[in-house]
Amino acid sequence: MHSSVFEISHAPIPMSKWARAGNLPDWFYEQICDYAENADPEQRRNAISQLCRALGSLCALDGDRLIISPQIKESYFHKGYSCFITTAKKLAQIDYKTFSGCRTTPTLSLVLDKLNDSYEDKRGVYIYLSETGELITLDRWLRTTDFSKSFYIDGTINYHY
Repeated sequence: MHSSVFEISHAPIPMSKWARAGNLPDWFYEQICDYAENADPEQRRNAISQLCRALGSLCALDGDRLIISPQIKESYFHKGYSCFITTAKKLAQIDYKTFSGCRTTPTLSLVLDKLNDSYEDKRGVYIYLSETGELITLDRWLRTTDFSKSFYIDGTINYHY
């Protein structure tokens, strides 16, 4: 499977200084991706279009300027929340023997993975914050970012997981 890493900044960065696949931290290669490559211009445009579609009507693109409404937090997570609640209810039904490992079953691990994925997709889109060099999931970025300002999409990196 393929996904993207988007370099995000508060001011446009010259193309010659955009983040490249080599800027991604070691942990990303060790835990998440098999390989990463710099997006060519067409791949970059397509990836940005997909990101905007995923964010929905509360996202607008003006050139490389990304404008996201502060209401994104109220709307973006509805599907994940529904899955989270359903999965949490399944977890609440797991008995002590399964929880403690006295009874082995792949169910517990699968349900925990689903719970974690519904909160934060670690095999999806990532945001590379150029000011800090931090790499975080799109979900974490959306939960923690102040959207009263606009952002710029600079480098785009494709990765395989």
